[in-house]
Amino acid sequence: MIQKSESFGIEVLDERLSGPVRGGLHALIGGPGTGKTVAALQFLREGIRTGGRVAMLTQARPADVIDLAQSIGIDLTAHLRAGRCLLLGYQSGFRERYRRSIEPQEVFEELAAFVREEGVPDRLVIDTCGPLVEARQSGNGAEMLVDLLGELETIVLLTFAAEHPSALDSNFDLISQRASLILHLTLSPEGRREIVVRKTVGPSKSAGPITFDIKEGVGMVPPDSAQQKRRSDLTPEVRRRVLLLDIAGELPEELRLWLEGTFELVHTTDAVDAFPELAQRDFGLVVVHIDRRTVKRGLHVMQQLRRAAGRPPILLMSRVVVRASDRALALRSGADDFVSGGLNPEELASRMEALLRRGRAEVEPGAKETGPPDEVEPKDRTWLGVGADPQEVRNTVRAQLKAPGAPIFSLVLLKPTNGRGLHALATHVAEQMRHDTGDRMCINGPQVEVYLHGAMASHAEKFLKRIMIDPFNEVEAEVYTSPTDRERLLKVMRR
Repeated sequence: MIQKSESFGIEVLDERLSGPVRGGLHALIGGPGTGKTVAALQFLREGIRTGGRVAMLTQARPADVIDLAQSIGIDLTAHLRAGRCLLLGYQSGFRERYRRSIEPQEVFEELAAFVREEGVPDRLVIDTCGPLVEARQSGNGAEMLVDLLGELETIVLLTFAAEHPSALDSNFDLISQRASLILHLTLSPEGRREIVVRKTVGPSKSAGPITFDIKEGVGMVPPDSAQQKRRSDLTPEVRRRVLLLDIAGELPEELRLWLEGTFELVHTTDAVDAFPELAQRDFGLVVVHIDRRTVKRGLHVMQQLRRAAGRPPILLMSRVVVRASDRALALRSGADDFVSGGLNPEELASRMEALLRRGRAEVEPGAKETGPPDEVEPKDRTWLGVGADPQEVRNTVRAQLKAPGAPIFSLVLLKPTNGRGLHALATHVAEQMRHDTGDRMCINGPQVEVYLHGAMASHAEKFLKRIMIDPFNEVEAEVYTSPTDRERLLKVMRR
């Protein structure tokens, strides 16, 4: 019996069509570069997300398929190791033997045994299946393929390499008759991508082509104009919606329950679920939880999320203290803030609220990645949200010294040694500073100046301990705290 499935796992299709059907054939037709394999991988990801096992029979090299999946945010290697995905390559002999075989039925029986070897998958992709349905004197490949797939009773997606359905072999007619869905993917000379629905057995919300883009780190998504419209209409409820990606997998239960009670929380432990969630829903904030074991994986997720235009701000957090170099790299990889060690709910709430208010600017097309600390250009004074020019920092100190009530603050002056550059030190310092609490820093001549709002001497000492670690363990430092060091601060301001 043919049954409707929940979703294709591709937003632009799920918005328009009723979904794939179990036992049905779903055909994608398109020329090179139109997005057939990207759609196939997202289709498989949805099967994994809903708890199923999936398989892909491909002419491409497995390494190339894995790399393509990685580029759209799918960690196919992890699913292969876990047994949730089976990647079959028939390019190394099947196609040649099929063409030479007098009785192709024998080759199809071998293929059927191969697919069934580890259990019939919930979803199967054949990319591409042109060689299997080509015309032969000794048998109809399309008929044998349809019979084989009918026996498997799975959800099947077939791709065909052709600029137009009319260019396919006449044997495709049988596929066309049996198919529940036929989609034609096109790419215009101007780069506009469209899907034309040639056949569907279910309802369609509207007629006309389905336009889409392929975004790195996400895959097939609505065009930028449609995404921008949705982002501009974010409601207060959406701004309170938080996506929690627990890569470490060990977030304390009480902290998770607190987050659920404070925000509208969507919680997942698998990055494979995060990207389709971001593509299909609007969020005010993404929170990524890592530990020492998952730093590398967390950084990769940061890089993929950073490439998604107009993404929500990202807060990276860890219950354990992560090396400063890793935290700095995480911020350069796309995180907007980092919290580590203890995860105090009050501090966490303050950081999250600040990011929810601030939001994230659009990512400029073709924007360059920020390099290592030593490669930051002198003209870049942003430093992860706490940077300022020297005059701004000094004006803040002067205003505090003149303010009634002798407000408490600390001024820390740092000079690099051991050949480390000023900008390397500035980036390191910025990573250790509190965000959105009034702390500011700048480069002024040969030194980095740091204003720590409300910081007593003991707080400044702790700050220095975080700064003076390898390779910055011999940084020259001067610390002045108001109101105790008021006179000395006045002299510093006259330098």
